[in-house]
Amino acid sequence: MTNSMAKDNKNKAVVVSDEANIRKLGQKLIKRHRNLWVYTIFGFIAALINTLVFIVLHQWWHSAVVISNTIAFIISNLASFYFNQKAVFINNVDHEHTTWHKLVVFFTYRIISLIPDTLIMLVGVSWLHLNALVVKVIDQVLVGIFNYLTTRSVFQKQEHTMIERAKMRIREQKEKHNEKSSDNK
Repeated sequence: MTNSMAKDNKNKAVVVSDEANIRKLGQKLIKRHRNLWVYTIFGFIAALINTLVFIVLHQWWHSAVVISNTIAFIISNLASFYFNQKAVFINNVDHEHTTWHKLVVFFTYRIISLIPDTLIMLVGVSWLHLNALVVKVIDQVLVGIFNYLTTRSVFQKQEHTMIERAKMRIREQKEKHNEKSSDNK
């Protein structure tokens, strides 16, 4: 009986240890990729705004695909800019540029994404006669990936070279090592 109790306690300790390690790994991933997770949430909201505005304009008010898509683009991207500036990119923020500068750069990138956005909608809805909602959802996923990559460059400070990033990571590792060494003393 005592052997089985000892075995159970050992198994429980291993499970608790594994759970703690998994929790630490999860927290590390969330912290490291915080902007991606938050962008995904607010990006979904912006895509929802885009989709709803498009559907209202195109299917309810019978506006042309390009006009509906462009108006939806403008409204959802104004919301997206606000979300990104106020809630998504709050760490490692670029303070060197004004809000107007960021807005211009943001919309420049987004106008680039409007081209495939419009083409996807034209081909899917006008030429292939697919369901507008289905095409818009597919469109928003594809364009959303491009938008995340470009949006990061608008709101975050960018390290200029790979060498600078590597040096920064080495310094961070040394600092962590020094902290652990001082904790162990």
